[in-house]
Amino acid sequence: MKITLPIILAVLYTLILLFAGSFTKKIGLTVSGNSFINNQVNYQIILLVITAISLITTYLLNKSNFLTFFSFGDISAIGDKMQLLGIKQGDSWLKTGLSLCFVITGVTAVFMYFQLKKVDIDWSLLQNGIFWILLFSLINSFGEEMIYRIGIISPLKGLLTPLTIFGISGILFGLAHIFGMPSGIIGISLAAILGFVLAKSVFEIQGFFWAWLIHFLQDVVIIGSLYLMDKS
Repeated sequence: MKITLPIILAVLYTLILLFAGSFTKKIGLTVSGNSFINNQVNYQIILLVITAISLITTYLLNKSNFLTFFSFGDISAIGDKMQLLGIKQGDSWLKTGLSLCFVITGVTAVFMYFQLKKVDIDWSLLQNGIFWILLFSLINSFGEEMIYRIGIISPLKGLLTPLTIFGISGILFGLAHIFGMPSGIIGISLAAILGFVLAKSVFEIQGFFWAWLIHFLQDVVIIGSLYLMDKS
């Protein structure tokens, strides 16, 4: 039960967030004349509530591990090798984290650029939307890191091998992005790989600094692009 409960909770939170659209209509909070912003505000409220519940349950499942991982951690900690991403044994997370920030964000930006080319974009909209884009990205990345990284790593450390924990975190994170950008199998696969890497960072630095920062940068690019593509 100690192993299955955090996974079941993460799946439950995922299902709620995947179908949050029906709940956002009930909240109906309006802060702007832009429907994208209004929808995001209502969604982020739901995410914050789920995040708070997740943090409480994670704390109760393993208080000691929670207090260890619920911090920025040692951002220069030495990590284990990961050949897939060219991470060598002994590389510090300061080097690895910065590299991942540039590489992953760059790949995301290139993908979203080609999506933006398909529509007529008014770049001047960024002037009014940048505050909301940054705010949504900050909240969304923090919430998802708490649910899919801290919520999985903290209760499962010591019960499963690190690689298994990273895999569970990645799979759950991938499933949560089935309707993301990109969507479907490709979106799930890419998100799962990212989730695996971010889980590795949290485990090795014993904190969520790099996971949150890398995730935040991706969300800025993606949410910013979706904001520009929205015609409402």
